[in-house]
Amino acid sequence: MRQFLKNLSIKTKLTLVVMFTSGILLTIVSSIVFVAEIYTARTTLTHELQLLANTISANSRKPLVLGKKAEIDSLLGSLIYQDNIHAAYFFDSDNIAIAQHLDQHASKFVLQALKTDFPPTNPTLWLATGKEKQFFSVHHLSIFKPLLYQGEHIGTLYLLSDIEKLYGRLGNVALAMILSLLIMTYLAWLLAGWLQKPISRPLLSLTALMKKISSGNDYSFRAEKNSNDEVGILVDGFNQMLEQIERHQASIAEHQAHLEQMVADRTAELRSAIKGLKLARQQADDANQAKSHFLSRITHELRTPLIGVLGMNELLTRTPLNEQQLDLVDTVQNSGQQLLQLIGDVLDFSKIEAGKLELEIVEFDFYALVVEVVQLLSVPAQQKQLNLYFDQFAGQTCTVKGDVTRLRQVLMNLIGNAIKFTATGSVVVNLNCIEQVDGLGTFVLEVEDTGAGITTADKQQIFDIFYQAEGAEAVARGSGLGLAIVKQFIDLMDGELNLFSEPGQGSKFQVVVALPLVAKKVVADGGNK
Repeated sequence: MRQFLKNLSIKTKLTLVVMFTSGILLTIVSSIVFVAEIYTARTTLTHELQLLANTISANSRKPLVLGKKAEIDSLLGSLIYQDNIHAAYFFDSDNIAIAQHLDQHASKFVLQALKTDFPPTNPTLWLATGKEKQFFSVHHLSIFKPLLYQGEHIGTLYLLSDIEKLYGRLGNVALAMILSLLIMTYLAWLLAGWLQKPISRPLLSLTALMKKISSGNDYSFRAEKNSNDEVGILVDGFNQMLEQIERHQASIAEHQAHLEQMVADRTAELRSAIKGLKLARQQADDANQAKSHFLSRITHELRTPLIGVLGMNELLTRTPLNEQQLDLVDTVQNSGQQLLQLIGDVLDFSKIEAGKLELEIVEFDFYALVVEVVQLLSVPAQQKQLNLYFDQFAGQTCTVKGDVTRLRQVLMNLIGNAIKFTATGSVVVNLNCIEQVDGLGTFVLEVEDTGAGITTADKQQIFDIFYQAEGAEAVARGSGLGLAIVKQFIDLMDGELNLFSEPGQGSKFQVVVALPLVAKKVVADGGNK
């Protein structure tokens, strides 16, 4: 209803208000008149039936006392000229019907009315009271008229009448009222159209002026004021608003011209700056490509002689050497391996930075790979007197498709870091397949240590390139490339790398990666650590 009224004009709304008010008043008055007419018609009909009953009872007392049944039948027979009387009975003092009159053409109506007036449970209820009783329903009107002679009850007269006359009269009244309402509604519509003009005309004029101003953007027009009421105040406010807008437009036009000149100047400067930035960006890209190319070439050139040095050093260990010479050779071998790993990290990072690193997908046993790396790093763990565990059920295997080389580097870096930064205690490695959907397994790899832990500030930057955390094991810090490369590898595999650590409570690195499953077999017959 509100939405409907929102879309109507003020003229229509005022017309509807007047017509709605008039309609309510007319409906109330008509209802009062109709109710009064119902009461009057009912009273009249009841009075007519009671008058007829009084007339018949007055003429029937003597024949009833003398037992002249023929005269009583004659009295009831005269009711045939009364169209509204459909049944009449004379009852004696013992409530026995001694005369009757029935309209054969209204037998269904008579039967329905008699069932109401003479209930089957007590048909002589109203005969035995000796008092006059009237019944008025939606279908009929009836009366029980006791007959008295010298103060004694000698019988009862029962008359049954329809109320078609009442409904006919009410129908005429209703028709007259409907016609009157239609005429009054039309007059109210004419009156509403005349009464709303003093209110709606100024508002409609103001609306038309507003549309004209809005379409032409000409704020020099002014609304005409015709009254000093609220509409007049609205017109004054509208004119004042137009004056303010006109002044603001002039100010804005002046300021706009100044801004256009400033924009033109700034645009020229911006174009010059953009041109310089493009040149600087091109130079930076060229420098970055040159750096990546240099790193790729230099690491490759460094690896070749370094592998030769390591090879010769390994051959040297096979010659007869004393204990001091063996220690020196081992030191050279360990330092060379660390340098080779560092060169490999730099080469991998340069490929990642250049966007040239691609995953090599092959089939491999994930659990066997973890066992291989744990066994490889068990030697440095034993040298630090650390316990290195891998929680695995005996015979547990899982063949997947993935980049085994990159996953080996991830394991080497995470487990190697855990050993490097743990002074005492243990390093535990765990691998689980937590979900299998459509041939894809979700693997969770965890490496947990009992080291010094990582502070909140360090956790926010631990995966950044060249970042090295400060702490109790700072002496063991490396190049700062290991975790950064691990993060890049896991991102390339669309996986997740999480860190859980508190200072003094150790650290746990968690890798979550989804890999296609080729085959999986688990034999839960005991743990193997």
